Amino acid sequence: MPAFESGRFLSAGDRVLLAELPAGHHVVGALRIHRGETLMLFHQGELYDAIVEEPPGAGLAAVVQSVRPSPLAVRPLVLVQAVIRPALLDDVIRLVAPLGVCGIVLFVGERSQPWNVAGRMGRLSEVAQAAAEQSETGIVPVISLENSLAAALGRSDVPSQLVAMSPRGDRSLLSLCGSAGLGSRGGVGLVVGPEGGFSEAEEGILDSRGVHRARLNTGVLRSELAGFASLIIVREMQGLS
Repeated sequence: MPAFESGRFLSAGDRVLLAELPAGHHVVGALRIHRGETLMLFHQGELYDAIVEEPPGAGLAAVVQSVRPSPLAVRPLVLVQAVIRPALLDDVIRLVAPLGVCGIVLFVGERSQPWNVAGRMGRLSEVAQAAAEQSETGIVPVISLENSLAAALGRSDVPSQLVAMSPRGDRSLLSLCGSAGLGSRGGVGLVVGPEGGFSEAEEGILDSRGVHRARLNTGVLRSELAGFASLIIVREMQGLS
């Protein structure tokens, strides 16, 4: 059974009415959960193991039995993704949310097409929550939008360890993870450009910030796949450390 966003931090012994969960209608109606079943709730990297009870006159409620951190929250990952076709951004979020990504910072690259993404931010956040619930990561990635690569990299929630995916990278991502310790310490940000790649000015911005360049030995992937393929390598390396 998928995990569900609780909407707030909880402690052992707390009782949450299922109908009051953000996805309460789905939990109560579609899944038809019954008294005595176990349920997992989560909020911002915390996991809550709960059991369903039926207090008199209150409807079904989840009573928290234990609290534990999501193992994926210890080493946060952030995807810095250039704006691409909106429908493809839905796919990006569905792919990377199950990896426990805590943030997806979209930016309008110099070679991005003029897609109207600002008007779809609510929709993208809904996709992120649904994907996180299905994958039981305990983390719903926060979706944000910046008007340039420089603005995206300057955000306080973007890790200082950054890797830009480029077919012209001087080493493979797997090799870089091993030599630079990207899989073993702190947070990591992966930067993915638009279909046309980074502009010369954007390449200069990456250089000025000391961003590593890396490639995938599988070849050149489309923008909507590059982030997922790269992040899963980093996650696997974190698991080995």
